[in-house]
Amino acid sequence: MRECDKVSLPIDHINRYVSNVDKFIEFYQSVLGYWLIGLGIKQNGHKYAILQGQGHELFISEKDGFEAVNENLRHIGYSVDNADKVLEGLKQKGYADIEQQVIVKQYSRQIYIKDPDGMEIDLIQWTDKQGFYQSLKID
Repeated sequence: MRECDKVSLPIDHINRYVSNVDKFIEFYQSVLGYWLIGLGIKQNGHKYAILQGQGHELFISEKDGFEAVNENLRHIGYSVDNADKVLEGLKQKGYADIEQQVIVKQYSRQIYIKDPDGMEIDLIQWTDKQGFYQSLKID
């Protein structure tokens, strides 16, 4: 197979444990625009929810002995159209500090926040994504 013939598989879902399903439903709906499509109690008695994102689903559930361990996943990045407007909304909802600013980089404008269990979320407005990829190329 030639390199140009390869097709990546789309992400269908992400499944993760969380400390509190209700907090995460609020966070993912309010901050990231997901909508709730399923909610219930598993056979083991733990609460779960299924949230619909753009082109994928997020399955979240509580578990005994939950510990927030985020050592191997740096962050999850979401594309936004207007970082300033998003940050203003985050401040109004209490998800960003009033002093927080958009981080302006050469190829992007970004906001970093944490979800209720401390996982970093990158909200990125690309100003020149092609330029970014070009800057990575090795001659």
